[in-house]
Amino acid sequence: MATANIPVRTEGQTTCNHHKGKQLDWYCEKCQEPICAKCVSTIHKLHPVCELSEVTPQKKQDIRNFIDRTEQNDLVQIGKYITSTDTLLKDNDNIFDKLADELKMQTDKLKQDLDQLREETLSLYQKLKDNNIKLIQNYKQELESLNKQIKHQIQKCKTTLQQGSHIEIYDTKCEIDSRIHIPVKPTLDTVSFNPNNTPKGHLVQALGKSPPQAKVIHPLTRNGQYRYQTVSNNPHHNNSQRIKVRKQWPGKTLLTETKVVEEWESPCGITSICPTTDDQAWTSFYSNTLTLLDRKGTVIQKVTHKA
Repeated sequence: MATANIPVRTEGQTTCNHHKGKQLDWYCEKCQEPICAKCVSTIHKLHPVCELSEVTPQKKQDIRNFIDRTEQNDLVQIGKYITSTDTLLKDNDNIFDKLADELKMQTDKLKQDLDQLREETLSLYQKLKDNNIKLIQNYKQELESLNKQIKHQIQKCKTTLQQGSHIEIYDTKCEIDSRIHIPVKPTLDTVSFNPNNTPKGHLVQALGKSPPQAKVIHPLTRNGQYRYQTVSNNPHHNNSQRIKVRKQWPGKTLLTETKVVEEWESPCGITSICPTTDDQAWTSFYSNTLTLLDRKGTVIQKVTHKA
């Protein structure tokens, strides 16, 4: 069954939607809307009505109350919110400006450390190089000296064969019986450089990237207590993550400081952790490998997933 459309009076309209040309001089107290004189005996028949001018004073008072209430409460509150946004914007700028400054400082420090490490390594290379040069040059001088001596000895032998007396030939033969000792080739210093083919992970740790610190709610234990477990994001502790366990009992408030129950160094890097109900925890470190650790930090199991 179709429902007839009920005409809606637009704001400021002074004539009746039901009776064309009739002025809205009356007010239906039941329906709480302006009506015309003809509506009184038709649509709003038997409804309590009065002249529209009689409700005007109350409507004026309602408007005044709205103005007072809005100016004293809502506008004041909105003004405070607007002012607070300036503080939020300033705090937001300060937070990220500070982070940017810290990041720049850390980056500059890493650059300085890399430059220093490079200079120290190059200096070591140069010392090894210079030492090898000296060894090679000394070796060459010894060979050249020996070469000169042998040539002189051969020339002497030739002269003796042509012009030498019996005694000279005898002495020359005795002289060449001594064995020629060739200098031993020196052992040079050697060094190799093996560049890291995947340095990004180490650079991320060195830079100090801090993923959002996860707070995990441990399932309820037998005695009704549950625990929060957090992972330290200190990037300078490579493969060394500090675990802190905080206990809370129903109906009790948390202490202002976390009580450290136990600390240990993890045998693997940790960026995510999920405790189990048997005092173990599944962990991961920027990879698709999950590592199960017990409460002493011992690796129990490793699982590689595809997700």
